[in-house]
Amino acid sequence: NDVLVSMLAHLSGFVIAFLGWIPPLAIYFARRGRSPFIRHHASEAANFQITMLIPYVLAGVAFFGLGIFFPSLSWIGYLLIALVWIVSIVFGVLGASGANRGAWSRYPVSIRLLK
Repeated sequence: NDVLVSMLAHLSGFVIAFLGWIPPLAIYFARRGRSPFIRHHASEAANFQITMLIPYVLAGVAFFGLGIFFPSLSWIGYLLIALVWIVSIVFGVLGASGANRGAWSRYPVSIRLLK
């Protein structure tokens, strides 16, 4: 059960794209006292998804800014959003597979807000 909940925290992040920090944060607050394993993985997933907000916002600004001022270049912002989403998927799957193996893995790029 701990492994399944931990995997859900990692995988739920990229399903909702830029709001992907909500499910792992909810899991963190709901289950942090039940298991150190769940607390670790939920905080890692939430920290990573909160960190991913920065490139999502920058890519969104690029998309809308280019769309307004240079409509023919707005595809660049769309491409940036897609790349951020792909990075989120790759690291989410890696985190979930680590949780599935029972490892206490960490994301390599993440602002540590929750411990």
